[in-house]
Amino acid sequence: MFICMGALSLCAAGGTTQKWKAIAFGLAFVLGGVTLLLAVPLFMRRAALNSYAKKPDRDLLITFELGEERLTCKSEVASSDLLWRTIRRVLRTRDGFLLYLTDTQVHWRPAHGFQGTDAMERFAHLAKAKVEDYKDER
Repeated sequence: MFICMGALSLCAAGGTTQKWKAIAFGLAFVLGGVTLLLAVPLFMRRAALNSYAKKPDRDLLITFELGEERLTCKSEVASSDLLWRTIRRVLRTRDGFLLYLTDTQVHWRPAHGFQGTDAMERFAHLAKAKVEDYKDER
């Protein structure tokens, strides 16, 4: 919006007698709009990091148990069961697994969190069998 207003102000500079004021006004709007566009991702990242820093389960050991019907997560402050049928997509990367419940809600299972490559391969095999949209992008 600021960028459009600034562009309009710059275009209108030709019809005024004080061209330098109109140009400065238009440039200020354009720069303000660009600054907002660049700042929003930085503010969102900072908000996410601040939110994580306040979580009671940050830096705690989380234990995952695999089963035919569910994936169980336990820590000192919480526990949850995640049914395989609620996982829409699994993406295997070189560093671990992303389990997508929705497009924005994702569970990360890092490779270093498995007890070894055998446990990681068992998880990969079970995820491939239980989740229709499984991709391996190692």
